[in-house]
Amino acid sequence: MLHESGHLNPSFKLAKALAARGHRVRYLVLPDAQALVESQGLESVALWPDLFPRGHVAEEQKLGTLARRRAITRRYAELLDRLAQRDSALLADTPDLLVVDVTQPQFAFWARRQGVRFVYLNTSLPQTHDLGVPPLRSGRSFGPGFGARLQAELDWQRFLLKRRASAAAADLGGMCPPYDLARKAARRFGVRSTELDWRTAYMPQLRGVLELGLCPPAFDFPRPPQAQRIPIASVDLSRTEPSFDWSALPEHEPLVYCALGGQRYRPEDVPGFFARLVRVFAARPRWHLLLCTGKHVAPDSLGVLPDNVTVRQGAPQLAVLRRARVMITHAGLGSVKECVLHAVPMLAVPLDVDQPANAARVAYHQLGLVADVRDSTEAELGAALEQLLNDRALTARLERMRARFMEVEDSDLGVQRVEALLGR
Repeated sequence: MLHESGHLNPSFKLAKALAARGHRVRYLVLPDAQALVESQGLESVALWPDLFPRGHVAEEQKLGTLARRRAITRRYAELLDRLAQRDSALLADTPDLLVVDVTQPQFAFWARRQGVRFVYLNTSLPQTHDLGVPPLRSGRSFGPGFGARLQAELDWQRFLLKRRASAAAADLGGMCPPYDLARKAARRFGVRSTELDWRTAYMPQLRGVLELGLCPPAFDFPRPPQAQRIPIASVDLSRTEPSFDWSALPEHEPLVYCALGGQRYRPEDVPGFFARLVRVFAARPRWHLLLCTGKHVAPDSLGVLPDNVTVRQGAPQLAVLRRARVMITHAGLGSVKECVLHAVPMLAVPLDVDQPANAARVAYHQLGLVADVRDSTEAELGAALEQLLNDRALTARLERMRARFMEVEDSDLGVQRVEALLGR
């Protein structure tokens, strides 16, 4: 699995369901991710601690952009070298089934060469090219008709052209992008070009391999179904969360919860957005804001706060959503799904990666509003929150989407398909 919490959290429901049925489930993760996995009562195996020592993720985040990308390139290349060694003991015991995050294709290539059964796990929306659906990294909405399909195709062509140009430029600076490293890995593992789908948002993906998708199709834009892609349950509402001091949050004021994820996206824009948001609440003392700054913005950097603003580095999100009236979110898919399952309206403030695409779907299904992290004014933010707090039709739409989500969440299709592959 990718080491980020946004990828690990949605995998826990399947892992716990398999463990409850007697399977031994182990996570192969970077050492920095072991604590999160083990906090859920699950077993973890550290991936080459000498290459990925504990704390290296935080240290790389402190580097400048170019130095950070070069460091990631070096580690990725070394990882591929180790995987390519046929005598490499990747795991102490050969697994009966390897579940591979689609963002980590090198492990799928390894499993294929080793003769290990494997499936893909996609923690996001489908990353493949589908007619009429914009690339997953695009914030463009879906539209019916030939013109919209043509626009989506043009977006794909621009996206793929930009990626090739970016890769060529990065190569000159010793920063081979992971997508190109994955291309090289495919050749090293004997994967033919025709066996791979190259028109993807993130990484090349082997064709015809079962993909367990962690997003209900009801949230997506309309797209043709694919037999090898099945939606499975992904929100573990019993997830173990950290403790929290609730005394600062009044029980009778509308609670607005703001959290923009744990990754360091748009670092030049997020502090200014937080400052504007604090001023919005200073002018509206009847509301209360719980603002979670994450690891990359110091809570005390926001200065003197009004009484109706509580600032913390983090909070137990599932517990907070049970009390919140609105969430201001970066539109990470995990947060979006958790908002839907708690029928909490969203003000989506996308930052990077697939977040603009998720925000576009929030708007498409009318589950909330979208704001720009840099350009939204205090007046616009205040008006958006007023609308979200008072729109009863929005609550009804969320409840209908929640019912669609629960059809997937209450199913055990993921366990069934895994056990079918295992011959049980």
